[in-house]
Amino acid sequence: MKTEEVQAEALAVAETIEEKSDVVDDASSPAEDALSSQRRPRWASVWFTLAVLLVASTFATWAYLFFVTRPADNALAPARQQAAVDAAADAAVAILTYKSDTVDADLEAATSRVTGTFGDYYRTFTRDVVAPAAKEKQISTSATVVGKAISEYRADKATVVVFLNQATTTADVTEPTATSTTIRVEVERHGDNWLVSKFDPA
Repeated sequence: MKTEEVQAEALAVAETIEEKSDVVDDASSPAEDALSSQRRPRWASVWFTLAVLLVASTFATWAYLFFVTRPADNALAPARQQAAVDAAADAAVAILTYKSDTVDADLEAATSRVTGTFGDYYRTFTRDVVAPAAKEKQISTSATVVGKAISEYRADKATVVVFLNQATTTADVTEPTATSTTIRVEVERHGDNWLVSKFDPA
């Protein structure tokens, strides 16, 4: 066989193989396309499901905070305010009540209800002025709360208006002298206790 004939036959075989290869590629392409098209919707479904779950979880969290936690906080608010009001009123009574023969103990007990700059002032003033005068002139005074109301309230601070009646006796005036006073009491929360940080006539 001549060289030209051999080359021609080899070329023909190569062309035949190439044609068959193209046929196989064309035949496999639709299958791959189908597989790819099946994968795309499946992944889209997964992402959609995840998005729905995320939205549902977010809504559930918001609903819990709004309908469960928030009402609980709102329900506690009046109780917390009342605690501040009661503490301010009790402190006002303790600060303004003492007897001449027990003045040191009475004023010392009241110091546990005060704090801050006012607390420092109260301790100094009662020790240096109130207690000596009470002993010398036999001064006794008793305060009674006749009204109390919240004026301002925050989580750790509150302002309370306290209305009191006072009855005072001295060595010279044995019959109680009645007076009425209104005190603006500022309290701060220290742990579970509300302590007086300011004490002014209203």
